[in-house]
Amino acid sequence: MRSVNVKEHLKLSLIYTAVAAVPPVIQVLIQPVIEGNSRLNAADFAQIGMAEMVTSLAFTISLFSMGNAISRFFYDVNDDRKEYNNLVSSVYSSILFRGFLLLILAFVFRDYIGNLFSQEGLRDFSTYGFAAIITGINRSINISAATLYRNEKRVKAFIIVNLATALVRTGFQLIGLFYFEMSFLGYVYGSAIGSSVVSAGVLIYSYRRCGFRYNRNLMSSMNRFAWPLFQYGLLAWGLTFADKYFLEKFPSDLGIYFTAVNFAMGMQIIMQGLQGATQPEIFRYMKEGIKLREEEIKSMSNMLMAQSQALIALAIIPVMLYLTFFYETDVRFASAFIALIFIRYLPRTQYVIFSLVVYYEKKTQFFLYLNLVTLSLNVLLNFLLIPHLLIYGAVISIMVSDIIQLLGAYFYAQRIAPIRWNLWKLMYSPLICVSAIILFEIIKEFFGLNQYITASVSVMVLLVSLVLLYRREIAKLINRI
Repeated sequence: MRSVNVKEHLKLSLIYTAVAAVPPVIQVLIQPVIEGNSRLNAADFAQIGMAEMVTSLAFTISLFSMGNAISRFFYDVNDDRKEYNNLVSSVYSSILFRGFLLLILAFVFRDYIGNLFSQEGLRDFSTYGFAAIITGINRSINISAATLYRNEKRVKAFIIVNLATALVRTGFQLIGLFYFEMSFLGYVYGSAIGSSVVSAGVLIYSYRRCGFRYNRNLMSSMNRFAWPLFQYGLLAWGLTFADKYFLEKFPSDLGIYFTAVNFAMGMQIIMQGLQGATQPEIFRYMKEGIKLREEEIKSMSNMLMAQSQALIALAIIPVMLYLTFFYETDVRFASAFIALIFIRYLPRTQYVIFSLVVYYEKKTQFFLYLNLVTLSLNVLLNFLLIPHLLIYGAVISIMVSDIIQLLGAYFYAQRIAPIRWNLWKLMYSPLICVSAIILFEIIKEFFGLNQYITASVSVMVLLVSLVLLYRREIAKLINRI
């Protein structure tokens, strides 16, 4: 039996994290170039953010959770070249078909969609909506390719797809803004064209390698697996959209909030790189037997949690400084919310870890019920809190939802496949850190403290808790070095 190869895992984690960091880092680097008194302001970023929500919905629908399906079904076909070709080609063909249907529906209901918004620039859906949808379809194709290459451990192919997506998309965004129109429209059109270039390359390469086909039996199995996850994805999108929709009537606040959230989304993408290195290994251990490989599963999960917490801690102050010194408009006020928004990815990482058990056991229907509850509560909290607390109301709503999802995933995973987790490392300590940082934010607002004081204390809490929990592992790592 194989034991955990810590060196190989850390190497893959570093590669996947570094590659996953490129797209959000590039987006961060170009923002001061496109933001300013004579360029884009907070209201423009609000409109870009709402267009991105359309892209995210199109991504969710066209992808139909094929990323998770590929991660699971790859291990059923990886020893059979014919079935592997069927898997790859069928997934891409299904994405294109759903994307085509989505564009038709958007054309039919374009006026109704535009009437959902209050800002004039967003009400004419035809001017930006189709480009946003095309970006979402392209993202589905590129994410599926990256997921496949990650599971195959084709590191070079994984790097090429991610770097091409980041560089080409960003290049066309700048062209759209500076040579078409300095507004959210130039940004959206640039994203659509740039992502189309990369996805076209992925499709040409994949169809030439695997053929153009659609295996109905295989896709029926994958769709049954993915259907609950797709429902979950729609509900998860609703969770991320609800707070923005209620803030849409306050363009400047929405722009500030979107800026902070976009930095956090960059953090999430980077952390998905860590998860991308961990998920295939955990699934391999589960295939050998959850009880038999329990220690290895726990060890991998603990490393993922520790890496995520360290990443969050080390990113808070640099991001705040970047916003403070490189932005000119109201967007820079997003720095005050970075610590509070970043820490939501502690319970999100916990949720991902416990959900892996549910994914492997193919009990994905559970996510539908869990997210119906959390979405209902989230919408209610946003409705009640945002008119009075604005951005803080949105943060409270999403934090409550994340913790409910975490607890639900943990208890259900323990019910279907009990694992003797180290709960201090995976559950108690991260939640204590979250509670402490929320308390610091309340103290900051109540006493008018400088944001960097409370943020520094928050970072210390995150790092000290890691040192206390992982002191033995840290000592072993230092000795090896």
